[in-house]
Amino acid sequence: MKKIIAFALTAVMAVSMVACGGGDETPAYDVNEVLTTIETASPVRMSTPVDEQYMEYLGIDAEMYDAYAGSYCPIMPGVDIILVVQAKEGKVEDVKAALQAQKDYIVRSNENYVGALLDKAEAGRIVEKGNYVLLVIGGDEVVVEDQGVEAAYEPIDAAIDEAFK
Repeated sequence: MKKIIAFALTAVMAVSMVACGGGDETPAYDVNEVLTTIETASPVRMSTPVDEQYMEYLGIDAEMYDAYAGSYCPIMPGVDIILVVQAKEGKVEDVKAALQAQKDYIVRSNENYVGALLDKAEAGRIVEKGNYVLLVIGGDEVVVEDQGVEAAYEPIDAAIDEAFK
């Protein structure tokens, strides 16, 4: 009888541990903190905050996100942008597609500026972490020219990892 009770208790504990495993839920992040972490590693030149009008310009309407934070360079040629979007349930792919379209537009707009600007734009990052989607185009142009674009993105990639711990 003791063995049956011990077995039953062991089975209940095992099932409860599996049930409480938490799954693959993405932790909640503050989009402003993510932006600040990345912008500290790669400041946006002539930084202008992303607003609702800019989000609509990107094709991301209020029905697609819960929160966003970002900044971009409004002058041409300017490629720098950091945009963090917390997408609504089921809207991650739509947000990701809109950010990819913006990255593609920035690349096309800078094809005449061969060198650091074009390299930065082409190497831009679109990162998905659960329901968060991030677009980053940045990096120090002197580093891009002297050491290569990947060297310029090293601090950005480290900041992205730090922001999404």
